[in-house]
Amino acid sequence: MMIDIKTALISVYDKTGVLELSQRLIKHGVLILSSGGTAAYLKENGINVTEVSEYTGFNEVFDGRVKTLHPKIHAGILARGESDKEELEKLEAKKIDLVVVNLYPFANEVADKNSTEISIIEKIDIGGPAMVRAAAKNYKHTIVLTDPIQYGQLSLTNFTEEQSKELAAEAFSITTDYDLDVSNWFLDNPIKEESKKLRYGENPHQEGFLHTGPDSPIDFFNPLQGKEISFNNVSDALAAWACVQEFDEPSVCIVKHTNPCGVASSVNILSSYKRAFQTDPTSAFGGVIASNDEIDEHCAKYMTDNQFIEVIIAPSFTSKAQEIFSGKPNIRVLRSKDVATDIYENKMIHGVGLVQSTDIANFAKMKLEHVTNNCPSQKAVEDLIFAMKVAKHAKSNAIVLAKNKMTLGIGAGQMSRVVSTKIAFMKAEEEGLDVANCVLASDAFFPFRDNIDYAASKGALHIIQPGGSVKDNEVIKAAEEKNLTMTFTGVRHFKH
Repeated sequence: MMIDIKTALISVYDKTGVLELSQRLIKHGVLILSSGGTAAYLKENGINVTEVSEYTGFNEVFDGRVKTLHPKIHAGILARGESDKEELEKLEAKKIDLVVVNLYPFANEVADKNSTEISIIEKIDIGGPAMVRAAAKNYKHTIVLTDPIQYGQLSLTNFTEEQSKELAAEAFSITTDYDLDVSNWFLDNPIKEESKKLRYGENPHQEGFLHTGPDSPIDFFNPLQGKEISFNNVSDALAAWACVQEFDEPSVCIVKHTNPCGVASSVNILSSYKRAFQTDPTSAFGGVIASNDEIDEHCAKYMTDNQFIEVIIAPSFTSKAQEIFSGKPNIRVLRSKDVATDIYENKMIHGVGLVQSTDIANFAKMKLEHVTNNCPSQKAVEDLIFAMKVAKHAKSNAIVLAKNKMTLGIGAGQMSRVVSTKIAFMKAEEEGLDVANCVLASDAFFPFRDNIDYAASKGALHIIQPGGSVKDNEVIKAAEEKNLTMTFTGVRHFKH
């Protein structure tokens, strides 16, 4: 079925491209109905339009609040061809074949710091969404355009029902998002969102896009400096931010390929950075660094002199620190925001969506069970919790070695847990770090005692794990035999 356009209704806030569209319509002999500012704009530019108030015989009232909410308008939009032709004629109404409407910029009004409650309420569009939804519902007989980018796609003759249906789907998406913005404002929820096309995705042959809401923990759209942000930069930045948020003391997390390669907590950020970098200087090259505290000039200078940095994230930077970073203009310097971790996270791939509550287990309230005869000291417990917090942010299977709130070695993303354990010790040995009496954290239970035997042979003294394996007794016995302490948390931290 084809839709021929004989009558069009145009009522837009954003006038982009509407003049050119109207000129095409007039040239094709289409009658244009219009109202308010749109009608005035088109008339000023030589377009012959019929005012909606003239067509309906009903003048706009309440300062323009009511103008298109009229039976002759909505009957024309909703009429179903020949089946409604007779009734439409009784109303002395025309079939409206094309509706061109975009909505009041409600979100922009909310974002404007000079806006008042009255001005925001006046930007809640009533007639616009009503016309858009009516046209979209009647897509078999009415075409709806809701974005200037669609104007060039419009054929004035033989427009297919399939094409109209695609536009209808976009129209409903727009009104859905619009209503959600309004609802969020009434609920005092933030609504501003930003999007941009990235240079590419994970690899150059893939497309990439960045979309952030107002609760984004990092301000990606207003960097203090640096090259354009990349898809992988964003992934690594979020991973580094999430990890460093685990700690109350001044802390630094260095991330490579979304895995922490060095984490430390100390008396200040400079000390934390030095110790985090010690864990794995090789992997830290070209890494993403996140701090949970302000970065000053001394820290900025040490960082820039010490390594190649892709991205640095912190809640704030001193002016002197910013000056130092400006000497390395390619470093992307981003500010983190004081927002709570989102309580839900989701993944969408191959048309399948997964949603889950975020792993925000409260370690302070976690009931630790010391299952060996030997119990760790309070200092060791602090290191055990530190290591488990890091393990929570490393890809499974994850093993983290730590001492004095500094990571010594991290094994992550392996199919075998014992291989992750070997990698963690291997990394520590490569950097000459002393693992004697260190703690070891595992994100999930040990399926066999081989991990315990290996860890003991390398010098580990304290182990923390969720527990819950059918081999728990065997693993505990191994720890007893090797004079290790073992602590169960009862909470697993798989990360895929």
